[in-house]
Amino acid sequence: MDATSRADEYDHPVSDLIYVVSNIPGPGSRLDDFESEFSVGCSCDQTCRNDCLCNRGTTNYVDGRLVLDKQSLIVECNANCTCAEICGNRVVQLGPLSCLEISEANCNRMGFGLFTTKSIRKGQFICEYAGEVIGIEEAKKRLEENKAAGRMNYVLVVSEHIGEKRITTCIDPAKFGNIGRYANHSCQPNSVLVPVRADIVVPKLCLFAIRDIEPMEEITFNYAGDATDSVQNLSDTPCLCGSGCCLGFLPHSPL
Repeated sequence: MDATSRADEYDHPVSDLIYVVSNIPGPGSRLDDFESEFSVGCSCDQTCRNDCLCNRGTTNYVDGRLVLDKQSLIVECNANCTCAEICGNRVVQLGPLSCLEISEANCNRMGFGLFTTKSIRKGQFICEYAGEVIGIEEAKKRLEENKAAGRMNYVLVVSEHIGEKRITTCIDPAKFGNIGRYANHSCQPNSVLVPVRADIVVPKLCLFAIRDIEPMEEITFNYAGDATDSVQNLSDTPCLCGSGCCLGFLPHSPL
């Protein structure tokens, strides 16, 4: 395990949160997706090559950092692979960085934010955004309930286009979550959320740095992902990110 990574043993300051280190099935999710293997594994020796079956013909990581402009699926080696555990295609499986801490958020935000005590390099894996995987209808229901009750919404909706198929993953870390739930939105973020798969069909939603991040800087990402139409998908919740290009309201993913 890299010295800058660790098993996910972080504590959290929210008393009614049940801490989970990876996604768990929730209402509306398919249990089969948590049991079905996504990849048959590779037959590489020790370290995987560029033509590794898991890499899908292109490299996922260089020196432990994500190739940020990769357009195809990110698939890591898994238990079926013959390569070593030190294989460079097992980055997310090493766990979150050890330099993360939860503290009061920056700017005009209320509540907590996620910070780093050490420098993080561009492309480096930070942590997973883990929680309950729920179905689309359940996500709609929770979004409406949160809005009506004036509660903080943690439901994240990520869509992937795989060939002609559109895959939507909804994750809610409000009651079951990990340290990733404390990462706030910014209209000018320093990290991005990327789906990564290893053993099962359900992707891990993983935060990677999109630029070098300085010590004591808050880790943020854009809730709308890289959607080009995010301006048209704004919620009525004010955005308090404080960036120079702030859109004024938090984005949301249409369901």
